[in-house]
Amino acid sequence: MLKELYPDSLEASGRYLRIILKEISELKLPYTPIAYSVWYEYASGRNPELHKEIQAARKKKEPINYQTVLKWFRRYVFDRPLLVTKEHTIKAENLLTGMTFRLTEAENRMGQQGDQLKAHIENLNSASSEPDIKNICRDILLETQRIIDGNTDLKSNVHKTISELDALTLELKSLREAAKTDMLTGLLNRRGFEDAIAKPIKEAQEKAEPLTLIIADLDRFKRINDNYGHLTGDNVLKLLSRLLRKHIKGKDIAGRFGGEEFIMALPETKINGGVALAEQIRTSLEKMKWQSKSSGKDIGTITLSLGVAQFIPGENLNALIARADKALYAAKENGRNRTGTHNGKGVLIP
Repeated sequence: MLKELYPDSLEASGRYLRIILKEISELKLPYTPIAYSVWYEYASGRNPELHKEIQAARKKKEPINYQTVLKWFRRYVFDRPLLVTKEHTIKAENLLTGMTFRLTEAENRMGQQGDQLKAHIENLNSASSEPDIKNICRDILLETQRIIDGNTDLKSNVHKTISELDALTLELKSLREAAKTDMLTGLLNRRGFEDAIAKPIKEAQEKAEPLTLIIADLDRFKRINDNYGHLTGDNVLKLLSRLLRKHIKGKDIAGRFGGEEFIMALPETKINGGVALAEQIRTSLEKMKWQSKSSGKDIGTITLSLGVAQFIPGENLNALIARADKALYAAKENGRNRTGTHNGKGVLIP
């Protein structure tokens, strides 16, 4: 992700790789990005809470399967960007506190130096001998040089602080984006999708504009994982995410809601347009030929069921999702590989 999350050298990361492969192999886990992430955190020692839980599980001789790894991933890895965000916020606060202290210090120093210069000038006005005048002029020059040096140091410190704050701002932006992104597919995760759809929902409510929601779920996805492995399953999820990106446009939003479930929001689109898009995606996936990379075996046809619902003024996001979900469930119940719709009164299946 970012350097702050994984600052390891080439040598260190290579050492962790050997440990990770050994761990995953001995536990007979799939070589997925999720499993790798969990064991990377463990091998590198950067996640003490995760390390403690894994050690406890081993001590108790508890089974460590992929479901266990998923649980650890959600608990200890998925939310890690949020923890780093908090650390960056504290760094920014410390930088600003330090700069405020230096500015206050400079203000006090300049006040004192101003008083010194004023005293020197008064002494110069009353000086009568040449040696006294020379000494006072020398003191004035020295004090002036101290002011210049102090201002130069202050300017340098301020510029350094501004540069560090700019870097932190960019890193925080990247971290916030990472916290809203599904690591496997690159689509928005549930949190990211809910944030992204908030404005379109508000506009649909205030301007009485149409907005349609599509929920898509792969049919019999567990069979793919069980028969061909989680790596093949992950590849299917990634390809489907690319298919969604290919079909959406403009203000449309796509996300992975979890597992094999995906969601799309289509602002300024009526339900008929949503159904048409859902059918394009469904038929495109149905036509694809699949083969396992590891075994070379034909996987057969992979299909998708979808539920479509149009926003009804006055309802919230959860209600809209619930209606689209009902349409999806009806599509599954009626044979899968089809698109169901919810028109606000009930579910329609073609």
